[in-house]
Amino acid sequence: MPPSYSPHFLPFSSQFLTHTIKPSLFSPTMKDRPPSSYGAVYVPPHHRLISSPNNQDATKNSSAPGIHSKLRDHQNTPILNAKGTASPPSLPHLQQQQRQQQQGTYNNNNGSKNSNNQNAQYNSAYCLGISENVSDRQLELSLQSGTFDEANIEEWKRKLAMLLHDDGKQEFVSREKKDRRDFEQIAALASRMGLYSHLYSKVAVFSKLPLPNYRFDLDDKRPQREVSLNFGLLKRVNAYLGEYLSKKSRNKESFSDNCFSRSSSNSSIVTEEGLFEQPEPLASGTAVMEKILLRRSSLLRDQQQAWQESLEGREMLEFRQSLPAYKEKDTILTAILQNQVVIISGETGCGKTTQIPQFILESEIDSARGAFCSIICTQPRRISAISVSERVASERGEKLGESVGYKVRLEGIKGRDTRLLFCTTGILLRRLLVDRNLKGVTHVIVDEIHERGMNEDFLLIVLKDLLPRRPELKLILMSATLDAELFSSYFDGAPLIHIPGFTYPVRTHFLENILEMTGYRLTPSNQIDDYGQERMWKMSKQAPRKRKSQIVSSVEDALRAADFKDFSPQIQESLSCWNPDCIGFNLIEYLLSYICENERPGAVLVFMTGWDDISSLKDKLQAHPVLGDPSRVLLLTCHGSMASSEQKLIFEEPEDGVRKIVLTTNIAETSITINDVVFVLDCGKAKETSYDALNNTPCLLPSWVSKVSTQQRRGRAGRVQPGECYHLYPRCVYDAFTEYQLPEILRTPLQSLCLQIKSLKLGSISEFLSRALQSPKLLAVQNAIEYLKVIGALDENENLTVLGRYLTMLPVEPKLGKMLILGAILNCLDPVLTIVAGLSVRDPFLTPLDKKDLAETAKLQFSHDHSDHLALVRAYEGWKEAEKDLAGYDYCWKNFLSAQSMKAIDSLREEFLSLLKDTGLIDGYATSCNDWSYDQHLIRAIICYGLYPGICSVVHNEKSFSLKTMEDGPVLLYSNSVNARESRIPYPWLVFNEKIKVNSVFLRDSTAVSDSVLLLFGGSISRGDVDGHLKMLGGYLEFFMQPAIAEKYLSLRREFDELIQNKLLNPQIVLHLHHELISAIRLLVSEDQCDGRFVFGRPDLKPSNMPVVPPQRSLISRTESGPGGDNSKSQLQTLVTRAGYAAPIYKTSQLENNQFQATVEFNGMQIIGQPCNNKKSAEKDAAAEALQWLMSGTRTGHEYINYMSMFLKKSKRDN
Repeated sequence: MPPSYSPHFLPFSSQFLTHTIKPSLFSPTMKDRPPSSYGAVYVPPHHRLISSPNNQDATKNSSAPGIHSKLRDHQNTPILNAKGTASPPSLPHLQQQQRQQQQGTYNNNNGSKNSNNQNAQYNSAYCLGISENVSDRQLELSLQSGTFDEANIEEWKRKLAMLLHDDGKQEFVSREKKDRRDFEQIAALASRMGLYSHLYSKVAVFSKLPLPNYRFDLDDKRPQREVSLNFGLLKRVNAYLGEYLSKKSRNKESFSDNCFSRSSSNSSIVTEEGLFEQPEPLASGTAVMEKILLRRSSLLRDQQQAWQESLEGREMLEFRQSLPAYKEKDTILTAILQNQVVIISGETGCGKTTQIPQFILESEIDSARGAFCSIICTQPRRISAISVSERVASERGEKLGESVGYKVRLEGIKGRDTRLLFCTTGILLRRLLVDRNLKGVTHVIVDEIHERGMNEDFLLIVLKDLLPRRPELKLILMSATLDAELFSSYFDGAPLIHIPGFTYPVRTHFLENILEMTGYRLTPSNQIDDYGQERMWKMSKQAPRKRKSQIVSSVEDALRAADFKDFSPQIQESLSCWNPDCIGFNLIEYLLSYICENERPGAVLVFMTGWDDISSLKDKLQAHPVLGDPSRVLLLTCHGSMASSEQKLIFEEPEDGVRKIVLTTNIAETSITINDVVFVLDCGKAKETSYDALNNTPCLLPSWVSKVSTQQRRGRAGRVQPGECYHLYPRCVYDAFTEYQLPEILRTPLQSLCLQIKSLKLGSISEFLSRALQSPKLLAVQNAIEYLKVIGALDENENLTVLGRYLTMLPVEPKLGKMLILGAILNCLDPVLTIVAGLSVRDPFLTPLDKKDLAETAKLQFSHDHSDHLALVRAYEGWKEAEKDLAGYDYCWKNFLSAQSMKAIDSLREEFLSLLKDTGLIDGYATSCNDWSYDQHLIRAIICYGLYPGICSVVHNEKSFSLKTMEDGPVLLYSNSVNARESRIPYPWLVFNEKIKVNSVFLRDSTAVSDSVLLLFGGSISRGDVDGHLKMLGGYLEFFMQPAIAEKYLSLRREFDELIQNKLLNPQIVLHLHHELISAIRLLVSEDQCDGRFVFGRPDLKPSNMPVVPPQRSLISRTESGPGGDNSKSQLQTLVTRAGYAAPIYKTSQLENNQFQATVEFNGMQIIGQPCNNKKSAEKDAAAEALQWLMSGTRTGHEYINYMSMFLKKSKRDN
């Protein structure tokens, strides 16, 4: 008789399972979330559209007037796109107020309300009315586009109308073939009625709210994990845990007092002293201090007058007076004196960045208030802060650190008498953490506000709130564009001053003019960027493009309407071949060569999309006979993270006869000025991150710049003489550009920003961001809040947790901060410092165009364990050893590593170590923080702790593997990942640092982890509906195991959670006192052999009292793309026939979800396999289930087959 614990065994007479029972998916409400330092249960974005803490006061009338005015944040989308997604012409956004009640869906299999349907977790939403944006004629044409069932369409008209008028229903879900066949017609009908549609494989969904690209709750092939642990390992872990719990129970009182003591107040758990530069007290509290400051002011005035009267000072003043900004000096100073906020716009090169801070400083010093004033001028980039401070100090005849200084990350120069400090915006925000009122600061200047960076927009909200509390504080905003009226209205009509710039005339050449002037001809082949082909080859191979890129789509109409009849047939033919997707490396090379050979002297500025393109173009140009000749061309690069020593070369004039060519990002548009530029080449593109809030996915795609950016680039050519600007795209494309770029706060994830808001105690995140110059979408804000809850940084009331407080002290992304914190707690800090620093800088692994194979081979020597992060650690450790022998550059050159990135990593490690000391998590000497730094399994666990919920499954097929995430479904790896080169990964999961959507979704910087690592160091765990069933990420990750193993995981997590929480509350806790718990965890994560398997569509098991039996390693080669190995049928037949029975008989049935399930009969028994995608796989799986049930002992291979044959023969004789 088969044992009762076999989950798929049924007696011969039993009723067989004929359809798949989908596991119930946990859709948590706020009250369902278990408290944990690891964070809350995850809520997917499409649930957040209909479930929000702010949605409790909804109007009862779903069609109430004004509802559409609240739902307008989405851009227009086509009725039906190439993915089978149908959307209304105008997508409504999340309603600010919706009812929060349980609702069901209509299942089209029976047309009635199905309260048990898995989608019943969705909350109520309002019907949106019927959209008139799609005409009857459009609908009629869509219905005529193919064959369809008229009766079915009529039935759907009735169903959709019923959905619209039913406040308690959110969506229809249909799995019927006829609805998939008629999907385009039904989707067009739904769009006309204001509904949304999406076809998810074999499931059609029609909803009142926008639908994401992937829904894991509708994915029949969503991986579920059966976890298996070696019995001996489990026994050893249990011994450690039992000893720890016994010790804790025996010494409960002393344990609580000495090891688990909690601070009575969160505010006292750490000290913030030393974390940030403290402001020098400038206000006088005594007569003595007053006299000291007056003497300092007098000394500053004498020094300034002496400089102004000197020969050098008079010459410098003469130069400054030639700048347009100087002519407005009196107007500017008067406006600042009379108003608290002043907005100044000035064209690039007018001198506003260097002169206006000087005007204020000089005025204060002349008025004998020099020692009382403190001016902070923010810049969006470190290169700008450094270069501008150097220039201003030079114009004042001083060295940096006297009256003028700068402060950027990792470096700064500031003295006792520094009264004008240039810094990055982030530095000022960090100061606000410990000095919310900016005590002692008299003037704040925010430069380059037109760039609309996220930090700048955030700072404006904070400063606007600060101004009423500091009426004496002056705020000056400076912009390089004329859209400053927007900022003026934001600050209640603050006065606006415009400084006209002076530039020489710049002659503009668009692509058609360039082709005519140079004689260059475009062909389909000579536009291919070699770099792009090489770098993206593997990605393109894996994901062939199915639709046009954003770059192409945005200019198609302009190109169709363009008229090039005034140009020759050859030019017209070239333009017809033009590929907007390409940067045009060959054309740039040809044009630069043309300028060097034919044009007058002058520097050339080439605007590229980003660092990758810059470095690759530089490699190409250095191989050119003219452009690569150092005696004729000085080739330089310019980007935001370049070293200070490199910056100076950009501003220096080259030797006679040498032409300077600078390859730059958009940093050179406004942030810096290179005076000798005469020629500008503009590719017209920039790599810009956008954010898809509905799918919770950042997208990194080249996009066209704005008209304002183009004008800024063009203006750089006319600084010293008449210039030339070459736009590498047609004029008609420029005419189609938008006027301004989208602000960063509207196109990037907001996690770090939301954490800053809470750290500054600014109240509700959503309410605070609603006061921004342009508020982000509510769903984007909710996504960020949800993420911070999942990682444990915020509690359910959006208050900072103890972990969140620590994260605010670390100037890195929250996920990287978590890694640092756990690395410090677990005494595994050194490799974690390297990983976090490496993820905070540019990728140190280089891939030169002409040495790509050599570079990949070099990287392989660091890649032995399926981890990009551990490869980085090995590369850094090797570089550090080489540095001891002064051979760091040679090491980098041989291993294709960036020496600059390595030095940046080294500096960041020191900064992070210092910050961790300030938090108290490690002592001042860091004596024991690396006791376990050698343990690679523990390093993986810490990486998982930080990067969760960035998790994807690794499901193997015969030749390779597939990856799937919760929010995106199938994904790919970037080709430069060490895991992308593997055909098999012996781990079931990958944790990744970031995902980026290019054409498909790609994962970057990944590490493979085991089941135990994910269960112990991932997010919050919830129990399933049956014993031995655990869930994570709101039910997307499901684990099935023996109940005793599940209880062991839960017990370990509970104790480990408590230990981490208390260590954060009391950093003085000594971890060695808890060595039994740590030993149990280290043992489990190091010896988990990943013996489990992935299954699909597994039904929930009924609760049972399954005995704990020693689990055996599977003897069957089972492929993980579908349960069942290639040899399972033959192995089973060998066993059965050797025992004298007839060969097994297989019966296969097709389930309602179009999967197949097989039953194998032998020896009077029937065993059922898992559902599979085809009959062959189903039969293999049933055989594998039978073999698993028959397994016993420790015999393997032929010995096992012989043993089981004897067992079956004996069974036959006994019967």
